[in-house]
Amino acid sequence: MSFAQQQALVKEHIESIGQNINRLSSSFYTHLFRINPSLTHIFNGGISMLNRKFNSMLATFKSVHDLHKISAALEGMAKRHIAYHAEVSHFDDFNQALLLALEETYQDKFTPELKLAWQTVFAEVSNIMTEVLRHAPQAEKKKPVTTSHESLLIDDIGGTEVVTRVHQRFYDDLYEDEYIGGFFHHRAKRLLVRGQTEFMVAAFGGENLYTGEPPAFIHMHMFITQEMSDIREIYLRRAILAEGLSDDICQRWLEVDRSFHASLEKKSVDECVMRVWGQAPFTIKKPASYIPPKA
Repeated sequence: MSFAQQQALVKEHIESIGQNINRLSSSFYTHLFRINPSLTHIFNGGISMLNRKFNSMLATFKSVHDLHKISAALEGMAKRHIAYHAEVSHFDDFNQALLLALEETYQDKFTPELKLAWQTVFAEVSNIMTEVLRHAPQAEKKKPVTTSHESLLIDDIGGTEVVTRVHQRFYDDLYEDEYIGGFFHHRAKRLLVRGQTEFMVAAFGGENLYTGEPPAFIHMHMFITQEMSDIREIYLRRAILAEGLSDDICQRWLEVDRSFHASLEKKSVDECVMRVWGQAPFTIKKPASYIPPKA
């Protein structure tokens, strides 16, 4: 099959995605963050932002038959990615995650021929963008200094067992809260503790055993406000300190945790995205007598 035929095959496939787009997007980010947990700090926006980025990526692949016309746009996109601290190695992560998502979504319909076409098209797009990244000034590509600590946070915390114990205390308090506890009562506490622990251990630089969806997709149908996040943080701070960790470790933990707040919080219920047709947003009402925990 010629390159032109492969381009046409990918374009046709993208045009047929239709209602599978949200499922495909969720699968892509799930695999991407599993492959490289550090990318959660780059793609840390809400569901709308993540889906827009994914749709933009597909639109680029769809237009690749006019590569000579969009090369300037690709170079501009690459320069914007420098500001996001993208690296050449990330394109391999993107490629692997996209192929896994396509295979997971389409299964037997994702034929070897179609897979090869996607790989070829992805390579054409990434070649242009990676050249821009390679030749960007070093000052532009320099990563931001997010912490003055050289050691991994997971090591300074004391390992996975300590994170687990903190989360056990944390969820004990959340389940007892008369307000935000409403988000958790339908879920088994032990599963939430395990999932949150696996996710945060990876975020702290430890082994990545997390197999769930990214936070933005898990919570996309939940109306979570900044007030709720603030209440949640009070409980998390209590649990960290109650486990005997220092104020410094507590602050570093909370800084990592806060980096995901933007992907969860919504200003109105209209920002909720439903998983299936006919589903209603998951909302909880604050009791009139509710007294928030003291910081």
